[in-house]
Amino acid sequence: MENPYWLALANPELGYLTRIAAFTALFAGLSKAVEWVVASARPEGGVSSALAALSDPSKEGKARSGAQAASTVLSMVHALGTSAASIWTVQALLRGGAAADPEAVARLWSWALAYSQGYFIADGIYNALSEHGETWVLWHHAWMALAHHPIGALSRGCMLMGCGDCSLAVWLSATGYLSEISTVFLNIRWFQHRWLRQHSIWYTINMILVLVTYPLARVIIPVPFILAGSLWPRWAEYQKQGLGSLVVFTSVTYSALTLMSMYFLYTLVNRGLHRALTLRPCADKGD
Repeated sequence: MENPYWLALANPELGYLTRIAAFTALFAGLSKAVEWVVASARPEGGVSSALAALSDPSKEGKARSGAQAASTVLSMVHALGTSAASIWTVQALLRGGAAADPEAVARLWSWALAYSQGYFIADGIYNALSEHGETWVLWHHAWMALAHHPIGALSRGCMLMGCGDCSLAVWLSATGYLSEISTVFLNIRWFQHRWLRQHSIWYTINMILVLVTYPLARVIIPVPFILAGSLWPRWAEYQKQGLGSLVVFTSVTYSALTLMSMYFLYTLVNRGLHRALTLRPCADKGD
């Protein structure tokens, strides 16, 4: 069989690329709008103060920066959209039969991947140009966009990624995107750090949700469930079709992301559970 990554370059699906470009422009416009609104806000009470609390000190004198707020808002919009799409897709594939039209499920997931790649491209470029950008974000976004891209190409790439079964490729991708559920609560945590002046029970509730969804979706599901449960048992089938390298690449991808997630989880709880569940308000809230 052909390599789906090479096929995506040599014979791209223009409709798929157009959707990616449109979502990239949408996320790019949103990032600039949020950055401007947050950076322009002043701590004068009401909504303005709430927005000002999301800003950071700029390296350029007394001006405030809305770059990190913009990146977080983009992350939240992306996480909400992809979480909803992945939950719907996974439950549809689990039900199977007449309850789920495989072609309809694949089409919806193709749109979800275009949406996600638009975010990764826009936020990756934004991070590269921002004074508050982080290198690991660029690597993560590039890796995710590359790993999942062929699955959204329904004419050929999706079938190749699933070794002749597009539904398998969609399943492997959608179950991986369940990790974005935890991103929603991590972003809420970021907003709480900016807005709360003292500890709140809502902070504890949100952190409990983080500590439940994060290890489940980012540590337990990827390797034991996706790789060992769905991909590795089909190793011989992929090898027979000359696609063994896809199994290796996917295994390395999920394993690397799992290790990074385990490290971040450690940073959340290494000072004890009580510390993780208790807020220490941020000193700089933009005033």
